[in-house]
Amino acid sequence: MKFSIITCTYNSEKFIRENINSVKNQTFEDFEHIFIDAFSKDGTMEILQKYQEKFPNKVSIFQSSPKGIANAMNKGIEKANGEYIIHLHADDSIYDAAVLNDVSNFIDKNKNPDWIYGKANFININTHKSLIIPHRNIYHKISFWLLLLTNYIPHQSVFIKKETFNNHGNFNENYKNSMDYDLWLRFAKNKVSSKFFNRTICNFFIHPDSQSSKGGNNSATEGINIHKKYISSKLLRTILAIIRKINSKRKFL
Repeated sequence: MKFSIITCTYNSEKFIRENINSVKNQTFEDFEHIFIDAFSKDGTMEILQKYQEKFPNKVSIFQSSPKGIANAMNKGIEKANGEYIIHLHADDSIYDAAVLNDVSNFIDKNKNPDWIYGKANFININTHKSLIIPHRNIYHKISFWLLLLTNYIPHQSVFIKKETFNNHGNFNENYKNSMDYDLWLRFAKNKVSSKFFNRTICNFFIHPDSQSSKGGNNSATEGINIHKKYISSKLLRTILAIIRKINSKRKFL
């Protein structure tokens, strides 16, 4: 199997239909869709079960006690059968029907890199403004030092070989918000082969209940702790912390 799409859910009734429809509409069919549900109390499971009934060979549902998003993402990796894995959360959706087909062709042409990343369409639900990220050419290449300045890789646009997780480890469950940032730095530090695909992969919706909206201060603290893992110089860590603080105060959308 080429792709495993992993979707973590918890009381996701409001968004999950758009996620599912974006996957169902893919012209490329060599994939599975895995759900890790934290015992939702709304209508999420009913929606997922109806989806599974229609596509029993493609859709798998697992329920697990909530132990953080990184834990749920890792459980999805354990269940995955695909060569490449993408984490598409309940409030994310695939950008258009040709994405998986285009990604498959890109991977084949580039001799199966360990991981690739593309662009994400960030959409503010309240203002309806949108922005494609990463939007500058400097971010179209993996650089350890550039990543230290800012996390320019949206995890919903990333495809990672399952073998790469086996070789370099899964998401660090000590982080509630920055588990992806830590993983990118780990890959970059170890020079894991990567490619940038200049193509929009997904829609990422910004709303008050999203993990990114609720975890602002925690993300900043985690970013400091992550830098301690990779940088011994206290002066350099201080400079990076100041830059990250400035970036966090900039109006995004």
